[in-house]
Amino acid sequence: MPSLTLPSLPYVTPSTTSVRHLATLVVVGTLPLTYAMTLRVVFPVKIYEVVLVICGALMLWEGRIVLAPGLARYAKPVFALLAWASAVLCVRLAFPLDSFTTDGFEARLGPLGDGIIKVAYWLLALYAFVLVATAAYEDERRVGRWWCIGAIAAAIYGWMLMLSSLFSLPAPLLPGMLRPQLIDIAGRAIFRGGTFEEGNYFAMYLLTSLAVALWMRWRWTAGFLACTVFITFSTANVVALALFGLIYSQGVNAEDRDLRGRIRAAAGFAALMIAVGSILFATGYISEFFIAKLSTEEFGSKLDRLDLAVAGLRMSLDHPIAGVGLSHYGFNYRPYQITDFFDRMRPVKPIANNPWVELLAETGVVGLAFALMFARRVWQKASGLDGVAFRAGLAGVALGLFTFPSITVLFIWAFCGLVVGVRLRREQDALMRAV
Repeated sequence: MPSLTLPSLPYVTPSTTSVRHLATLVVVGTLPLTYAMTLRVVFPVKIYEVVLVICGALMLWEGRIVLAPGLARYAKPVFALLAWASAVLCVRLAFPLDSFTTDGFEARLGPLGDGIIKVAYWLLALYAFVLVATAAYEDERRVGRWWCIGAIAAAIYGWMLMLSSLFSLPAPLLPGMLRPQLIDIAGRAIFRGGTFEEGNYFAMYLLTSLAVALWMRWRWTAGFLACTVFITFSTANVVALALFGLIYSQGVNAEDRDLRGRIRAAAGFAALMIAVGSILFATGYISEFFIAKLSTEEFGSKLDRLDLAVAGLRMSLDHPIAGVGLSHYGFNYRPYQITDFFDRMRPVKPIANNPWVELLAETGVVGLAFALMFARRVWQKASGLDGVAFRAGLAGVALGLFTFPSITVLFIWAFCGLVVGVRLRREQDALMRAV
């Protein structure tokens, strides 16, 4: 029996016909609607967040909690992180640091409100992980199909947006898409975020979806999603796609290969990389979106990101154990910045743009250790012959997070839930066969 239970809510056997399971499938299918079809309250409320709340209400109404056997082990490090982070936040609110300030920028709800919101997002992300893991334990192929269908629809829509802007046609924007991200190409403003507000979000979602498609053996879908990554113009995630391909090409069927087979696999991947690189070079993609983006064209943006990361590292050196408090990086940023040049042009509270650095700065090495413990346990479940795609996806996400705004984006946690749920099902089936 899982140890993660509510005293008044007995554990019950998972069911693929429950309302909770069907609602989870809706969550999985609508994951790409991160910035579309949103309700504007204080800040955007997303479809799957509403469904997650409905799932929780159903659980309380039914008086039961449903968990896949063994899943509690993965929730405990996140609960420990949140308990630690909440305690540190209370201390920092009661005794503000000398570096703390709220002047000169806008914040959502202030020091207390922002901290509570961030704890809520962590809990929501953990809840999504638990729901998807349990649904995958119940019927992994069904969850995979819903994920792939949602990803195909999002990719098609991404191409529609990109082509409409390329040929100066009216953009078919979905309700709730107020500020879709654009990139300038030869004097034209091109949509790069698909259903997402940013190209980086869209690209990382495509990476996780690529892993799911390969695991499902939907190879044409996988090829389509991999090609779609390039129209996000996300440098970090295009590199992560190359890492994904390297891990997958070397891992798939690895147990059946001899030395010659491994050499052929390596040669095949190298030939594919050369072919793709040649196409990207010939079309100007590499010069425009790698060389220029990393050097001159967006040099100021790169310096800004470097300043934000260095400030977080300096912050963590001063507060290595406890950090400055959850969501308080921005309130303590100014004394640690390299230069105030970018800060003068920033109207809102800054973020580190690197979740690993921000987590270290806000919760210290203790909080980061809990997060890495969770990540390690998820990585260990991406094993076996059918785990190669999952390992490639997790590696791509880990790399992409180094230039990503947030670690609590739900499709990341849903993907981790799918990885764990699939492996728990395999282990349970093996145990039943042994008995």
